[in-house]
Amino acid sequence: MKKKLSLLFSMLMVAGLLLTACQSQQTATVVTTPEVVAPAPTEPAAKPVVAVVLPALDNPLMLAFQDAFKNTFGAEYDVQVSSADGNANTQATQIENYTAMKANFLFVMAVEATSIAPKLEAAREAGVTVLFAGGDPGSENAYDAVMKMNQFLSGAYAALMAKQWVDATYPDAAPGSIETAIFESTLNPEAVARSTGLKMISEPYLKNENGEYVDAAGAVVDEANKIDNPAYSTAVNVVQVVQAEMFQAGQTAMQNVLTTNPDVKLVIAYAGDGGMGASQAIMDEYAKGSSVSVIEDINKVAVFSVGMIGAEGPAVADSSTGKGVFRGTVRFGGDLIGRTMEYAGIMLRGEDYPKIIWDALDLVTAIDGQLMYVPVESAIVLTAPTEKPQPLQLPPGP
Repeated sequence: MKKKLSLLFSMLMVAGLLLTACQSQQTATVVTTPEVVAPAPTEPAAKPVVAVVLPALDNPLMLAFQDAFKNTFGAEYDVQVSSADGNANTQATQIENYTAMKANFLFVMAVEATSIAPKLEAAREAGVTVLFAGGDPGSENAYDAVMKMNQFLSGAYAALMAKQWVDATYPDAAPGSIETAIFESTLNPEAVARSTGLKMISEPYLKNENGEYVDAAGAVVDEANKIDNPAYSTAVNVVQVVQAEMFQAGQTAMQNVLTTNPDVKLVIAYAGDGGMGASQAIMDEYAKGSSVSVIEDINKVAVFSVGMIGAEGPAVADSSTGKGVFRGTVRFGGDLIGRTMEYAGIMLRGEDYPKIIWDALDLVTAIDGQLMYVPVESAIVLTAPTEKPQPLQLPPGP
């Protein structure tokens, strides 16, 4: 009996040892759940920069350019506008800064065109597309496209308007009987070219700004092939040529003209601002009364000019109702801002565009308070317009 119990006890001991051994060989399985890491928030891609470098922001035209660029391209581009405050060195630095920023597109209206040409060339070399406006920087490498006015032609068209007025107002005038003053500017080559155009009223044959004879297509010809100049008036006698651009200068110059040449009936002015100044001086003289004034009939006196940026339009309209004598001006650019946005968009989209974008020219007069305009048909050579005047509606003021 003891032997059986001892055997049973031994068997239980062995079974216990085997069970312990099996348990010690089993390894617990641990399931690890990987940590989910949220992706870092990504910043929206920076918009490409459209840089607008203006000479100043102190007049309605420049402010309108600023607003137009932001409203037209602001959704897709980071439009940045800089004012040079009339300082060419400041403008050069601004162009350098935008070049360093790797701006996609640069629109520049220069304080002084030629001085910034090297900065513009560097911008293009860095891959910036450049649209230049307001003159010629003197280097074709300074821009991808340039918007500019034919300055000589604008002056010549002012002379044409003056000639047409003389023909209508003094149809029987003897040669050289209409005393005329020309207000010019020699500030820069563009000003000289425009002023030369004003003097085309005294040139019998068609010429270019260099004084060379040209044909109807603008090609230089010899004297044997010269053609008549449509702006020439045999009745006009230019008795004074004076420097005057802005309103005060034009007003003062006209006061002096009326003192030395009281019979002057026609003024052709370099700029609309100076033309309005001349008109004011004439109206002030007329207001002295018939017993004192050298102006007997304001309907027989006229001022014409180049430029219509702000107050020139209303001044022309007023002259047609007896409130002035500023009877016409050459508007350049047409819808200047609209055309600028059009070509800026074309360039930004990578579409084809011309190297030179000539400003449109319009001859603006008024009838009974309504502004009228005739679009000029050639931006290369003086041509008498064939279209009839159309009503011109100015955008509402600020």
